[in-house]
Amino acid sequence: MQLAYSNDRLSSRMAADPSATGEPEAESSVIEWLLHDDQVMRECFTHAAEILKSVTGAAITAITLLDEEYQHYRAEVGMAMPLVTRARSLADYAVRDAELFVIEDAHDDNRFGECMLVQRYPFVRFYAAIALRAPNGEIVGALCAMDPSPGRLDAGQRGVFYHLRAMIENDLKMRTATAIDPLTQLYNRRFLLESIARRWKEAQDGDVMGSVVVDVDWFKQYNDTYGHPAGDSCLRKVASVMQAAADGEHIVAGRMGGEEFGLLVLQAECAALGDTLETLRQGVEELAIEQRASPLGVVTVSVGASLTRISEGSRLAHRDGLASADRALYRAKHGGRNQGTMA
Repeated sequence: MQLAYSNDRLSSRMAADPSATGEPEAESSVIEWLLHDDQVMRECFTHAAEILKSVTGAAITAITLLDEEYQHYRAEVGMAMPLVTRARSLADYAVRDAELFVIEDAHDDNRFGECMLVQRYPFVRFYAAIALRAPNGEIVGALCAMDPSPGRLDAGQRGVFYHLRAMIENDLKMRTATAIDPLTQLYNRRFLLESIARRWKEAQDGDVMGSVVVDVDWFKQYNDTYGHPAGDSCLRKVASVMQAAADGEHIVAGRMGGEEFGLLVLQAECAALGDTLETLRQGVEELAIEQRASPLGVVTVSVGASLTRISEGSRLAHRDGLASADRALYRAKHGGRNQGTMA
C-alpha cells in the first residue's frame, strides 16, 4: 500500500441502515464541538491519522465523525475527503463492530459492490476502521485507513489502532470535562465564550452575527416551590429546546450559568433571528412544565437578541454583542416576561 493522493475529492456511499447498529447517537453538542470548535482535539486527530498512515502504509487515513445524518472527515492524510451521508458511508458500517473492522479486499465482498468509494476513484479495496466513543460510551465516529490495493494488517498494526483509539478517547474525556456543562450537556460558560470569540475572529467582513441571551422566568421561585432536583430537571428540559435550535440552524448554544443561556447565531438576518427568538420562547412554553409561582402557570423564558455586522472595528467586540442582547433581555423581562426583544 504505497499510493498517496492529495488535493482530490471522492464520494463514499453505501446503503446501510443506521438503526441496525443498536448504538445510541452521540450527544449532538459534543459532535458540534468536535466539528467546529476544539483546536486541541483537531491536533490530536491529526497526530493520530499521521501515525496510522506511517504504521499501516495506507494511502489515506482519517478521523470520521458521525452525526445523525452525515459522515464528516477530519484530519485526512493523503487525500481531502468530502461530506457524505451517514447512511451511505463505510464508517457507519464499521462502527457496528465492537472491535477493529477490516476489509482486506472490497472486490471480494458483496456488501460493498455498490459503494462509490470502491467503484470510483480512488477505487478503495482495503479498508480498516475502529469506533471512537464519547466518555458516556456513545459513538462519535471512527479512526480509519484505506487504500486502492488489497491489504492486510499484522498484529502490530492492529494493536496501533487500539492504542490510538485509547489516546483519542482519553483526550476526548479530558476535553469534554472542561467544555460541557454536566447538567444540561450544552457548552459551559467558558467554552461558549471561547467559541463565540473564535467565530467572530474567523468571520469575514460583512458577516452578520446574532447574539442571544435566554433567561428562565421566575426560576428562583420555581426552585423554592418544587425543590432543586426539580429545578435541575427543568433546566435540562429548557436546554433541550436550546439544543434543538442549535441542531437545526447555524447556532452555538451554551449555559451561561444558573438559569441563563447564551447563543450565537451565524449568518444571521433580522427576520430570521426574530423567528429564532419566538421558536425558543414557544418551545419552552410548549414543554408545559407546571410553575405555580408564575402568573402564567407554566415555565417560560424571556429572550433578548442583538445583531452585529462584522467589520474591522467590531471583530473583537463579541462581548459587546452579548451585552447588547442582555440589555434587550432586561427590556423583555420588564415588559412582562415570556417574550423576545431585539436590541
